[in-house]
Amino acid sequence: MPTRNIQYRSDIISNRTKYETRIDIESNVIADKTWSHELFLCCDDCGLCCITAILPCVTFGANARQIEAGSCCLYALCCLIPLVNCVALQKIRTQIRMRYGISGAAFNDLLAVCFCAPCTLIQEAREVKLEPKTSSSS
Repeated sequence: MPTRNIQYRSDIISNRTKYETRIDIESNVIADKTWSHELFLCCDDCGLCCITAILPCVTFGANARQIEAGSCCLYALCCLIPLVNCVALQKIRTQIRMRYGISGAAFNDLLAVCFCAPCTLIQEAREVKLEPKTSSSS
């Protein structure tokens, strides 16, 4: 009886280099990054924190303008209308996440903006300040 050279699955797996990449199922974008700044470290940038605490619509409009999502003033006004603000905030946060390849989900974005809107605005502003011209299409 001839001898067969059989490689077991565990041998094949142990000999391979493991690459971990997360794919955002909603957008089919390879999302292997995380946010550059943690959500609750919003007071690290004192100036941005004060502006966002007093006038969150200014920070929101600036974030929308920075990623070229539309009119800065229109998004700033959307920030002032209840319920519309949650949808608009979630839309911009998801666009920023997709543009910069940050892993996450739209539902998590919605939860974050509904319960921690000022912190999310500051986190987004700091992210677009770090990488203002990067886009997911390049």
